[in-house]
Amino acid sequence: MKFHRRQLVLASLVVALGAAIYLNWQFSDDHGLISTDIFRPEREIGEARYVNNSNVPNFDDNESEVHHVSNMSSETKEYFAKAKLDRQKSRDEAIDLIKSSLSDSKIDEESKNKALEQVNYISQSILQEANIESLIKAKGFEECLCVIQNGECNIVISPGTLDESSIITIRDIVSSQTNIPFSKIKIVEAK
Repeated sequence: MKFHRRQLVLASLVVALGAAIYLNWQFSDDHGLISTDIFRPEREIGEARYVNNSNVPNFDDNESEVHHVSNMSSETKEYFAKAKLDRQKSRDEAIDLIKSSLSDSKIDEESKNKALEQVNYISQSILQEANIESLIKAKGFEECLCVIQNGECNIVISPGTLDESSIITIRDIVSSQTNIPFSKIKIVEAK
C-alpha cells in the first residue's frame, strides 16, 4: 500500500514540475501580452479624434500599423534568450539525474525523500521565477531574468531601466513572492 502512495506522490510532483516548466515557458515569452489593437506607439494617449476625421488610420488593411520600439540591442536580446535556455537545460539535467536516482532500486528511503524534496524545491523555484519575471515585466521592464538559488535571488533586467525606485519595486516583488530578504536580492542591468 505504501509503495503505491510513494508512486502517487512522485507522479504528482512530476506533474507539478511539468506544469511549472510550462508556466515558465508561457510567461517567459511576450506572446499575447500586448494587444495589437490598442497598442499604437505613433498615437498620443488621450488624443482626441473626430468621428469623421479623415486622418484616422484604416486598420482593415493588411499592413501593420504597430511598430514595437525596443531599446535593447540584438546582443542583449540574445543574452536573455541564451540565459533562459541555459537555465532550463541545467534544470532539466538536474531533474533527469534525480529521476534516475529515484528509479534505482538500491536507494534507501532517506535518499528518496531527499530527492523528492529536491524535485519539490526545483518546481517551486521555477514557479516563483516565472511569477517574478511576469510581475517585473508588468511594471514596464522590457526584459527580465530571475534566478533563485540557495536562498538568494539574482535579477537581470533590460538596460537603461535601473534607478532607485525600480530597485525598490523589484525587491518588493521578489520579497513578496519568495520571502527572501532584501539583502539577498541582487539586481543588475544587462549590457
